[in-house]
Amino acid sequence: MQKSLALAFALLFSCIAAAQPAPLPPDLTCRWSAQLTAARSGVAETYTVPFDLDIERTSAGLRAALLNGSDRIEFSSAAQQGSEVVLRLDQYDAALTAHCTSGQPACSALQGEYVRQRGDAAAHYALSAHCSRPPVADSPKPTDAAPSRFSIAADWQFAFTDASGKPDSEPTAPAHFTTDAHHVEGTIAPISGDYGMLAGAPAAGTDGEIHLSRFDGIHLLRLDGHFVSADRIEGIFHVAPGHPLSFVATRAATAQGFEEAERLTSVENPSEPFRFHGLDSSGSAITQADPAFRGKVVLLDIFGTWCPNCHDEAPVLQSLYAKFHARGLEIVGLSYEYVDDTARSQRLLGVYRRKYSIAFPLLLAGTTASGQIAATLPQLRNFGAFPTTIFLDRRGRVRLIHAGFSGPATGRLEEVQQSFERTIVKLLDEE
Repeated sequence: MQKSLALAFALLFSCIAAAQPAPLPPDLTCRWSAQLTAARSGVAETYTVPFDLDIERTSAGLRAALLNGSDRIEFSSAAQQGSEVVLRLDQYDAALTAHCTSGQPACSALQGEYVRQRGDAAAHYALSAHCSRPPVADSPKPTDAAPSRFSIAADWQFAFTDASGKPDSEPTAPAHFTTDAHHVEGTIAPISGDYGMLAGAPAAGTDGEIHLSRFDGIHLLRLDGHFVSADRIEGIFHVAPGHPLSFVATRAATAQGFEEAERLTSVENPSEPFRFHGLDSSGSAITQADPAFRGKVVLLDIFGTWCPNCHDEAPVLQSLYAKFHARGLEIVGLSYEYVDDTARSQRLLGVYRRKYSIAFPLLLAGTTASGQIAATLPQLRNFGAFPTTIFLDRRGRVRLIHAGFSGPATGRLEEVQQSFERTIVKLLDEE
């Protein structure tokens, strides 16, 4: 009898336990204060890069974005499985994976990593994030330090030196920053292309400390400096693990124009037609001799799907193509990807094409390995920037080469587009 009662009670409690609903996954919706640790195997230097991570729930599911000041970069997808979330940036073949380590039902802490391709290897960056509900105000947050009498809101000229004290490969660059009571935004724009929106808090303390940063899926940037005087800032700009740059920034009267960008790269013989080749999505080889380009003005875009400045330029090029194609403009993208993997590279080119609704040809031309540009485009001299835009006249001759691209963070995007339009119209109007 006692055994029967014990068995009955055991069955009853097992049924009750089975009837209990499964625990709900933690709520990950928040404006997260996050940071990545930049590190590289064999390199002693590490540094952290703060940014905001916005995760929200919509009728279609989770949605997420990277935030650097007012700059918002949407993830391609966001998926939650239990306490883990996976956020993908398909354009960089990259993913941020994190799991909730504190808080239920509303998660308050995340740990994980961000993984992307860098060269021919995968790069791993440790992630940590915390959430204070209700959602915090726009990032960056106000500093608790004493206010400073210094302001970074101005045009500047940056001079860079490497760890040995020698001038960097791009020793000088213009910059422009704006500020309000709680935010600083702006960018540094060397000839090879700007760094995108750097964001941080206004200068603080008696020596005017300034801290700016950016994470955009490729760049992990951190600038730490202080005002030596109202017109001079000194500090360190971390652009990659193992590559800290010392800088001196001096207040400038005006920002740099297009002159240097149009002088960096040249062609060996401007009087002969420019030669190029690459593989289209079907694997067919396309060259400058293709009948589609005969008698047309051709704009060549040397780019890579891994290049944030190239992503800035893509919608501008598509807009120009839509506007001038009927008048005789052709645009061709020549892509140089990280690894010699045709299937992977063509997949990334497909993502790139769909993201910007690109209607012109994108050709796989090579890799970013040293010597590839010289081997595939031997007529170029002093190539030094992704993207580089080459304007060819109706006879296939190089008429202008524009190195780099001034993206939205520079405040000069419309100026760049108008400059490109003027060059295109001039070449189209020539007989």
